[in-house]
Amino acid sequence: MDYGEKNILVLGAGSSGIGAAWVLAQLHANVVLNDYKPVEFESSTRKKLDDAGVTIITGRQDNSLLNGVDRIVISPGIALSIPIVQEAFNRHIEVVSEVELAYDVCKSPILGVTGTNGKTTTTTLLTQVMESTGLPIKVGGNIGDSLSEAAFNMPEGGYLIAELSSYQLETIKSFCPLGAIVLNVTPDHLARHKTMENYAAAKARIFMNQNAENFVVLNDDDPIVAAMKKDSHSKILSISQHHKVECGAYFEGNTCYAVLDGNVISVIDTEQIHIKGAHNIENILSVIALTYALGVDVERIKRTIENFHGVEHRLERVTTIHDVTFYNDSKATNTDSVVKALDAFDKPVILLAGGHDKMTPLEDFMNVVKENTKEVIFMGEAAERFELVATKVGVTNIHRAQSMKEAVELGYKLAEPSDIVLLSPACSSFDWYSCFEERGDDFKKCVKELEERG
Repeated sequence: MDYGEKNILVLGAGSSGIGAAWVLAQLHANVVLNDYKPVEFESSTRKKLDDAGVTIITGRQDNSLLNGVDRIVISPGIALSIPIVQEAFNRHIEVVSEVELAYDVCKSPILGVTGTNGKTTTTTLLTQVMESTGLPIKVGGNIGDSLSEAAFNMPEGGYLIAELSSYQLETIKSFCPLGAIVLNVTPDHLARHKTMENYAAAKARIFMNQNAENFVVLNDDDPIVAAMKKDSHSKILSISQHHKVECGAYFEGNTCYAVLDGNVISVIDTEQIHIKGAHNIENILSVIALTYALGVDVERIKRTIENFHGVEHRLERVTTIHDVTFYNDSKATNTDSVVKALDAFDKPVILLAGGHDKMTPLEDFMNVVKENTKEVIFMGEAAERFELVATKVGVTNIHRAQSMKEAVELGYKLAEPSDIVLLSPACSSFDWYSCFEERGDDFKKCVKELEERG
């Protein structure tokens, strides 16, 4: 779309909306940035928007905002079901995500990563492998900066790496990444998407506009993702930890292999990998498959993986106190992510879980908890439902905590030498915290205070 002199309404005044509004103003659009709640901007942000000529309207969101609007750019946290968006549809006003804007303005190819779990780890590793080539690389989306702002500032001759949620992919139109990765699809965000079919369809939109010149990495070990092959028009790169593949990457005998057009080359062995768990092998294979297909040298890929120690708040080792080790997995905001975390340990685990309940089914999850934990400590809004289902399936040694500090101290008290105390909530953070990062930081602060007391 040519945005010059177009009237664009940006819904949502978080980092995504702020970035989109600023970029649109640089493209000479007439921009209104709106949020239904009152927003106090940092002075530098306010000046940046004012200098760009962005009109800011917060604290109200009525249909008069739609008058004369050519397109709406919607932030990922905003549901399509809200009244102003439904009225926009009635008026046949196009509603697109910030991802679409990023695609419109980016001068370099985009590599996109989606999936229920592992997006941030995979995006971070993919970024580091591509940075090792010396080409210009920027990253944005669910991680880092506003994607549209990163795209606007992206020079030619490099790659923009995008971590993409189902919310962001819901409203793309022409978005077409050179390379796309779909890691896995397990129950999450069903309050918004209603059904697993809708949720999976939103994820699959990442490759809907691709053609034979593009690449899509699909996980053979995830049945929902594997079934997406039939809808792909791009070059499919398969990954698997259970069988060899003809094109992509696979894991066999503690070694990760890259495969392109039937030619197999070993990349890295598990003793050279520093991030724990089978789910991280999945993440590594996806990066190997895509970067090797893009022509990155195997030695570069191997060196980058060897030097990679994971991302903050994802199975992050905090410290060991008297042979009890604490791990921060605050980014585990759904049950499948916690299952993968538990699978990463071969020592007794005291699990700290709970938070803002996403109301996903719990019985299968609690059966895994029963088999893979020594003690469980539930906290936050979800504690009551978690305890109810856990008790129903036979989980014993259940405890409650009313604060993170209480949970950490109780976990340590229950632990014996060589045990693991693991924060892996299976919930979002919005009961006690503003984001999972704040929750993870609080956990680490409480652990450090415990350590200082000896």
